[in-house]
Amino acid sequence: MGNKKKFYEWSSGASEEVIQFTQPGMMLKLIGTIDERGWPHITFIAMNRIIDKNQVVWGAFSEGTSKKYVKENPKQGILYMTADMPFKFLQVKVDFNHTTTEGKDLEFFNSSDLFRYFTYYRVHTAYYNNIVKVSPIRNLPLFGIVKGIIKNIIGKGGAKTKLNEKRLNVIGYDLFTVTIGIRAIGYIDPSDGYPIIIPCIQLQAADHNRLVFPPSVLKEDLYKIPVNSKVAVFGMNFDFANQVVKGTYTGFKKFRGVKFGVIEIEEIYNSSPLVVGKIYPEIETLPKVTKFEL
Repeated sequence: MGNKKKFYEWSSGASEEVIQFTQPGMMLKLIGTIDERGWPHITFIAMNRIIDKNQVVWGAFSEGTSKKYVKENPKQGILYMTADMPFKFLQVKVDFNHTTTEGKDLEFFNSSDLFRYFTYYRVHTAYYNNIVKVSPIRNLPLFGIVKGIIKNIIGKGGAKTKLNEKRLNVIGYDLFTVTIGIRAIGYIDPSDGYPIIIPCIQLQAADHNRLVFPPSVLKEDLYKIPVNSKVAVFGMNFDFANQVVKGTYTGFKKFRGVKFGVIEIEEIYNSSPLVVGKIYPEIETLPKVTKFEL
């Protein structure tokens, strides 16, 4: 017990090192929110940075569900992760405070390399959030990612379901089966009700209906996800196509002698144009009425 490695501790404010870490435009910046059912949701918002010890600001250039969710439930969890190896990441818990449609932060976002040449898209609203807790900046070890890839090759085939249905579409299946991709798991921390997002590059689709991940990286973080809780899994490729898969985390199980965390897919949200919104289960529609009779 004396040799057990101490798990990281959260701090109540952002240090100068942490503030500077969040400034680059080219990095993964995910926001975890809570939907009307109490399920976690994840959104990629690149215009997002810590501006002082107590505040995070992120910008909206389109209207999506995350903007609606923060106004109904202010609790958020944010993940910042570098785009280049060696990967480093930071987690922040924040409360939504207010919005503004003018000011220096909007000017900063719209003058960034990503938006300065856009004619039809502008960051129109800044969302200000109060920092509650900040994690230290941590490493995402490359060795653990490689170890996870090997474990997937050996064991994930044994985790296939026997369902005839294919819940992941072609794009989604590709996002979650490519060897190296951008993936993260979000859940609601039972200790305080805030979302937490964990980078999980080693996560893969066992088939079109189930996601699995070996605990080869950030084992202590992954073991904190409550069994039978609802989770959201973000997947994105390097062309920025992305989907959010939601479902129930059923715990760790062994397949072909390899331990995997298991997520049963229940809902899929497409975040990329042209079709933005829930794509599974399909929304029932009524046939168009063309004939009226009294």
